[in-house]
Amino acid sequence: MHNRYFFTFIATLAGATVLANVVMFYISDDANEVIAKFEQHWQQQADIILREAELLDELERQLSHSDTAHRVKDYRPAQLTLEADAQTTVAMQIVAMIASLDLSETERQALEQIKRYLEQISTNRTDPTVDAPLSHEYSEQLQLQQHQQLDSALQSLRSGMEARIQITRHQHQAALESVINKGSIEAWLLLSLVVILACAGAVVLRAQLRTIEERACLFDAIPDALLYCEYSGRITRVNQSCTELFGYADQELLQMTVEDLIPVRFRELHSKERRSFTGRAQMRRKGQNGLNIVGLHKSGEEIPLDIAIARTVLGQEPYFVAVIRDIRPELQLQQKAELDFLTQVYNRGQIEQILKDELSRAHRYQRPLSVMMVDIDKFKTLNDTLGHQVGDAALAELSAFLTGSIRPSDSLGRWGGDEFVLICPEIDAEKALQMAQRLVVTYREQNHYDLSLSIGVASRPQVGAQTDVEHLIGEADDALYQAKAAGRSRAVQFSGD
Repeated sequence: MHNRYFFTFIATLAGATVLANVVMFYISDDANEVIAKFEQHWQQQADIILREAELLDELERQLSHSDTAHRVKDYRPAQLTLEADAQTTVAMQIVAMIASLDLSETERQALEQIKRYLEQISTNRTDPTVDAPLSHEYSEQLQLQQHQQLDSALQSLRSGMEARIQITRHQHQAALESVINKGSIEAWLLLSLVVILACAGAVVLRAQLRTIEERACLFDAIPDALLYCEYSGRITRVNQSCTELFGYADQELLQMTVEDLIPVRFRELHSKERRSFTGRAQMRRKGQNGLNIVGLHKSGEEIPLDIAIARTVLGQEPYFVAVIRDIRPELQLQQKAELDFLTQVYNRGQIEQILKDELSRAHRYQRPLSVMMVDIDKFKTLNDTLGHQVGDAALAELSAFLTGSIRPSDSLGRWGGDEFVLICPEIDAEKALQMAQRLVVTYREQNHYDLSLSIGVASRPQVGAQTDVEHLIGEADDALYQAKAAGRSRAVQFSGD
């Protein structure tokens, strides 16, 4: 659930980032376009203004040469030269070129006035009938008026050019401010995006850190021991339960291999099986070879374990993850469920199950089996005279005596009261009776309460399919009754007669 929310958040954040980048791209593209237009317009206007200034300068120069009566800032009559016609022609061409520019109405009127002035000069030169009288009758007042009009026209052209320069400057300033404003918007958007991403990153990082902390807490809170190790067997990570189980500090475990936590006699086999292990194993108490799984505590104590192993790959390196469970508490509970509280031998339910298993095994392999029913003679009298505490002590003493007297393959259980059942596999009737008689004699000599035993023995040289627990126990109980009837303190073999 948390992963789904996390990935949804990441997807939303990525979408927002892409959208912001798209917006920023369009803003940047628009700003670049404005800047390009700004540069293009500025270049065009600069070229026009520069061209107009050059033409005006050239016009004034040509006017000075085309009419010797007109001099810029110095109007003094001079002798006409043969070059006047050519200069006038050039001046007319310059006027035409200026007229092709983007001019205001005032500028065009001034330019038209200059054009008429040039045409008049050209007419006066080409028509001698007009030129001579005018040359002699030309008055200074008329010349001054023409020169003032010409200067006024030139000044109008200069003023128009300066006005366009100011307009262009204002336009360019406005365009520059627009670019700056858009750049500010883009900068604020970028800053907002950075802040959002930083906040989102902080939130995600905090969530991830919390998740890591929760997983670390959960990792250490798991009651089972968790252990990570490399393919070489080197331990790379353990939880708190693992350190408590094996008695080592976590730093000590990280310097060890997994085989160091196994008794020496199993290490070579474990290393071989670990390297060949693939897949995943459920919790189990025995290996593939049927041997119990045992761990080794720092103190040297061997620990019975349940273990589940999984093999995984991190990067290109195979790793093993082991879940290890200490089954000592479970075995203790199992013992409590299987053992009689007072005598610490099997209780009735467990001894019945053991007898069923032994009957099945004896029938399968056609082997002999004997069962003994053991009873303390006059136990009720002991309880009544000395009390139940003494009686319990006598029962505990008997169970200890029988446990120490039987074979490792035999099983002893309390049937009820002062009766005990002894299961002896692989022993025939004769040997079983001899064993029972020895127990009777030895117990009479060793017990501290002046007690004796009566034992009933039931044996089968070969266990048949019809033999069951009740039938065999019944025979042993009948033999015990015969021993009691014969005077107690003896062992009697069951006989069907």
